[in-house]
Amino acid sequence: MRFINYLNEKRSKNVVSVDIQPMYKNYINFNLSKYFDWLSNQRKILYFFNGPDTVGEDTKQDILSWMIYDYDFPEEKINDIIFFDKSYAFFRGWMDQGVDETTLKKALRYMINNKVNDSREIDPEEWEEIIGNQDIYYDDMIHLPDIPLNILKKFSGSYLTGGGRNECLKEVKILMDVLNIRYTMVRDFIF
Repeated sequence: MRFINYLNEKRSKNVVSVDIQPMYKNYINFNLSKYFDWLSNQRKILYFFNGPDTVGEDTKQDILSWMIYDYDFPEEKINDIIFFDKSYAFFRGWMDQGVDETTLKKALRYMINNKVNDSREIDPEEWEEIIGNQDIYYDDMIHLPDIPLNILKKFSGSYLTGGGRNECLKEVKILMDVLNIRYTMVRDFIF
């Protein structure tokens, strides 16, 4: 039995969806009809997107219309979706410099434990004590996103879908790892 069939027939869970929206439809390399059909059979959905408050053009209403009218997503299922404009590139400054995930997670745990939202608030010498001698441009910041962590924590044990695989989805995955939020990546629905 293919994994996606197993997911459809046997397992219904909460879902965290990242950046599956009209703005990125040309980059999504899986069948969106199958995705929205699968999604309609899941429990609660935390739907992250890049909207007008960040770098995107899609509003919540644009995404809903796209889902319903282009992909026959059932309107009654909309009440199970929490939409959230997640902001953009919160860890990418260091990710794009090649900072490894372990170091990034260590830095983020330190920031969370010390209630620091912007990495530039920490002196480079202090960073060196925390994460060792890294070749990092410290003014290329990382920051804790405005994602409601209390809501995200309620999605522990969820399926994780979306993209980009090495960009926004990876940022959400790293944040979930740092917060010890469990998830199962659904590779059939990752771009």
